[in-house]
Amino acid sequence: MARSVWFISKYCKLPSADGHPARAFSLLRELVRQGHDCTLITARHDWRLADLFRSQRIVRMIDGVRVVELRVVGYRRAKSLARIIGWLQFEWCLFWMRRRDLPRPDAVVASSLSLLSVLNGFVIRRRTGCKLIFEVRDVWPMILTENGGFSRSNPLVRMLGWVERAGYRYADEIVATMPNLRPHVAAVLGPEELNSNQVAAFPAHLEAVFPKDKFVVTHAGSIGIDNALDVLFDAARLLKDHPAIAFFVIGSGDLVGRYKALCNDLPNVIFAEPVPGSFLQPILRRSAVLYFSAHPTVVLQFGQSLNKVIDYMYAARPIVASFTGFPSMINEADCGAFVPAGDATALATMLCEFAERPATQLDEMGQRGREWVLSNRSYATLAERYAAILG
Repeated sequence: MARSVWFISKYCKLPSADGHPARAFSLLRELVRQGHDCTLITARHDWRLADLFRSQRIVRMIDGVRVVELRVVGYRRAKSLARIIGWLQFEWCLFWMRRRDLPRPDAVVASSLSLLSVLNGFVIRRRTGCKLIFEVRDVWPMILTENGGFSRSNPLVRMLGWVERAGYRYADEIVATMPNLRPHVAAVLGPEELNSNQVAAFPAHLEAVFPKDKFVVTHAGSIGIDNALDVLFDAARLLKDHPAIAFFVIGSGDLVGRYKALCNDLPNVIFAEPVPGSFLQPILRRSAVLYFSAHPTVVLQFGQSLNKVIDYMYAARPIVASFTGFPSMINEADCGAFVPAGDATALATMLCEFAERPATQLDEMGQRGREWVLSNRSYATLAERYAAILG
């Protein structure tokens, strides 16, 4: 039975020439293909004071998905007052948003990328009688206390904790991208298809800098305090006299300058500027091993479902992760290895072990990851699961 679905996700990359859209859009696009009517409500970070008396809502159709963009203030740094203002502005605009020209929802999904959206989810459910699905992508407010250094008695933390409890207790369904969230929900109350197999050519401007005839360990993505990359560069220093292994770090972030200075004397570490998303897969596929890291934090006891890992697995290359938490995806697919978070010696040892393995064995390991992600994280599969939840 066809359903009308509203999906609230403040942060959602839309289709563009430089890469794939975010998970939420891809999921809705697949639901549309299955016959459902889908509306994505997201933020457009371009609001200025000059827009005060202009419409704060832009509606357009993209690949069959009705996209409603609410204009909010932009921000440059993840940890900034402007970002907090944007959270509040988005929810305010959503609360007062004109809805007469939108189809009445049978279900509304509130994604916790902006936890406050679950409150608007309650309002929409009351106004329309629809079903409310609380999608948990980030564990707020635990991220603030464990990763951000906030006190548990902080008023913001207490307020978000109240919202979190309300979402768990009163939503009709809870959907989690983390595989081990159930114990956390119990304590509080007291699961990408890439849409194309076409891969762009390797970026010509990187040919000169990408290591040749080396066992290349690649990290692709943001380079900031949340990415816990100190351990990678410490491991690179431990392996500086190992001529076969090279480290390729592509991305941008607040700590790029610091890391470049730190590695100035390391010939085995190469930095590169980020590239459009369509060029990422050829870089990943040319690498020997793909790497990501995470800080040791109790938040990860629920597991992880990073978009980065989806991209890595799709590239069919083995993955090594500095990760201490609930293991998932990589171990399920048998496509790589975990080492303790923050342990540079363990990381260096594991990379040497991988470098000594036959290339055919690494290829088989990477292929297992690709097959697993296509079978278990395709948007067709996820859409079918969502459709079952919708009723």
